[in-house]
Amino acid sequence: MLVLLLAACAGTPPQGPAAVDLPEAWRAPLPHGGSVTALAGWWRAFADPRLAALIERAQAANPDLQAAAARHRQARAWVREARAALLPRLDASATASRGRNLDNVPGASAQSDTRLEASWEIDLFSARRAAADEQAAQAEATRHDWHAARVTLAADVAAAYVDLRLAQAREEVAELDARLAARLADWGRQQQAAGLASASDVARLQAEAAQAAARRSVEHAEAEVALQALALLLGVPAATLAAELQAPPLPADDGLPRRALPEVPPFAVETLPARLLGQRPDVAAAHQRWLAAVARQRSVDAERYPQLSFGALAGQARVSVGGQTAVSSLWSIGPSLSLPLFDGGARRARNEAALAAIDEAAATLQAKWQAAVAEVEEALERVQATRERRHAAAGQAQAWQGIARRTERQAQAGLSSGPQRLAAWRDALAAYDEQLAAQAAHAQAWIGLYRSLGGGWQAEAAVVAGAGEGQR
Repeated sequence: MLVLLLAACAGTPPQGPAAVDLPEAWRAPLPHGGSVTALAGWWRAFADPRLAALIERAQAANPDLQAAAARHRQARAWVREARAALLPRLDASATASRGRNLDNVPGASAQSDTRLEASWEIDLFSARRAAADEQAAQAEATRHDWHAARVTLAADVAAAYVDLRLAQAREEVAELDARLAARLADWGRQQQAAGLASASDVARLQAEAAQAAARRSVEHAEAEVALQALALLLGVPAATLAAELQAPPLPADDGLPRRALPEVPPFAVETLPARLLGQRPDVAAAHQRWLAAVARQRSVDAERYPQLSFGALAGQARVSVGGQTAVSSLWSIGPSLSLPLFDGGARRARNEAALAAIDEAAATLQAKWQAAVAEVEEALERVQATRERRHAAAGQAQAWQGIARRTERQAQAGLSSGPQRLAAWRDALAAYDEQLAAQAAHAQAWIGLYRSLGGGWQAEAAVVAGAGEGQR
């Protein structure tokens, strides 16, 4: 029997998941400047301190993040329960009764029974240990899920904040443009009354004024939608948040608005994809779930072998009848061995299901690695493209502002008309609006890169090394 038990205990270690062909370097150009070590506290490097404060508020009150933390606490409790099954168990019981003809004792009697019972299932084939390992891996996965939720929430808050500031700035641009268009339309009506402008020219100016007014309404609605999205992430009423993030008043005179969008500080990106992506919490969570599936299969496989347990019982029984009392002690001690013989193939089916679960977890892990590479590549491309767009838009906006200012000076000197001055400022506003859109797109690209890199989260060295080695 001992030889059979030792032979059954000897098993091969679980194989790692199939390797993923990760690239040696990124195809997209890497941004320059910044520090990769500052990624975890990246929000504090923004020139706008309100963004970091909003992210901290969201992480303290967001329901989704609280749910992720609760799932991790639940998983940790299951780990303690699974590990407790490896230890001996001790139970105490006591009963007392009074009646007639109890347990074949004639007449009225009083009976009592006290027992102390100990049991211990000796984990010969590591079935319970494997079950504990499964729960521990699942708990680690939920912890990584919580970190992933924190990264996602921070990125969502930052993206919503950028959207809000962009919408507020564009609403201000639309307001100024509507004022200029209305003044042009008034000038056209005056010119028509004086017989200096045709009806078609006046109609065109009035249509442009109506279009500018409609755009102002659209931009106001976009600002309200962005405010609602940010308030939802923070878990506060939109009215309260609106008071906190109230925009400054518009300038009294014609000109460009002075509102600035959050300026994004750059950070460096590790050149080795495998080393960089190992810090993504969703990849680490998928790796832990593969380990949990492997441990589950070991636990199911161990059900095919004998189970040995050890039990001990000590107690005392007392019977009182007619004023006489009889006391007896009881005890027992000994092992118990059970050997599964036939179950209609149920254990084999559970083992096959467990093996299939390992394959599923391995495939999910591979998909996570591949998706991580694609997401980072896409984010890097967007950072590069939006940087070029922002540079071009800034140049165009500066050129149109120069034209508007020259026209302003010419109008003051009597060398150009008022309508020419108003039209030049409208062109400058349109170029400035494009500059705002390009700047916001660049900020969103950096936020997307932060999200795709795992937000600077760092796993333990052993976890990262195990995940990386399993994929190369």
